[in-house]
Amino acid sequence: MNATLHRKMDNKMLAGVCSAIAAQTNLDLNAVRLGVAGVSVIGGIIGIGLAVPLLYVLAWVLIPADDSDMSPAQRWFSKPEVKDVMDKASDALTKKKP
Repeated sequence: MNATLHRKMDNKMLAGVCSAIAAQTNLDLNAVRLGVAGVSVIGGIIGIGLAVPLLYVLAWVLIPADDSDMSPAQRWFSKPEVKDVMDKASDALTKKKP
C-alpha cells in the first residue's frame, strides 16, 4: 500500500479520486467506480443523494494530484492575496479588546 494518497492523472475519468482510492486500497478501479456510482444512486433514492457527490468534490479539492505536492485547496490558500486576507482575518479575530 502507498503511504500517501494522490489522485492518479493517468487513470482518471473525472478528477482521479476513484483511481486514488483504488490504488490506496488495492481494489479494482472499475469496482471502486461502480461502488461510488451505486452508492450515489442508492443515496438519491433514500434521500441523501448529494452526500457522495459532495464527498467526491471535497476529495478532489483536498487530495493532491500525483504530479503535484499540493492539493488544489493548498494551492488556493497559499496564494499571496488569500494569505493576506486570511492573516488579516486571523489578526482581527485574535486581537484583544481593551
